[in-house]
Amino acid sequence: MKDYTEMFEAHDEQRDQRLRNGEYLADILWNYVQPKSVIDLGCGLGFFLKACEAKGASVHGVDGDWVEPLKPEIDKDNYTIHDLNTPFSADKRYDMASSIEVAEHLIPERSEAFVAELCALSDVVLFSAGIPGQGGSGHINLRWQDAWARMFAEHGYNTYDPVRRKMAGHNDAFYWFTQNTLLFAKDGAKTLKVLEEHRIEPNAASYVAKIPYNRRVKSFKKKVARFRDGN
Repeated sequence: MKDYTEMFEAHDEQRDQRLRNGEYLADILWNYVQPKSVIDLGCGLGFFLKACEAKGASVHGVDGDWVEPLKPEIDKDNYTIHDLNTPFSADKRYDMASSIEVAEHLIPERSEAFVAELCALSDVVLFSAGIPGQGGSGHINLRWQDAWARMFAEHGYNTYDPVRRKMAGHNDAFYWFTQNTLLFAKDGAKTLKVLEEHRIEPNAASYVAKIPYNRRVKSFKKKVARFRDGN
């Protein structure tokens, strides 16, 4: 798997904003689910897990060894070093599993197995991954949100959308959270009733936020102008 040291160094420079975004996510989620245990695959420096820990959850993070020298926000005893391009499993299930802007970094052939591994970890999964055209470092597996939703549906997980609109209410929220973040819960899970008003069909999951859309339109207009000027 690619060495993401430089990317995580950039995360370190944005530490305060990323900590706030982790808190926003946790605050929203705790309106619907109050997990006592959370595992995050591709947790990076653990900003989201720190927010979960502050709410009383026991947490466990999984990511590559490039994170170690960059002072993760969670205790190293709660951290597993693992290349997520290879299969991952745990010896227990958690109240909630999460993977936030990670799957786009994995080789495409890992997609279905990665979703299956998340489902094996919990009946409730918080998930976001980059979409086509999103840009970013090391993005080799960009897929629309509905593609991931259908993968979860194959395991009996319903799609819920309680996060994106509320994240957009924060001026310093990263756009990928307002665009990509979905919650999946297994049919029959205890959380279904409180989430029911936010249930959507998988084919309704795809969405493009204003910031990346405007960025792409601006780039396209520049290319058209250069083409026109060259002719």
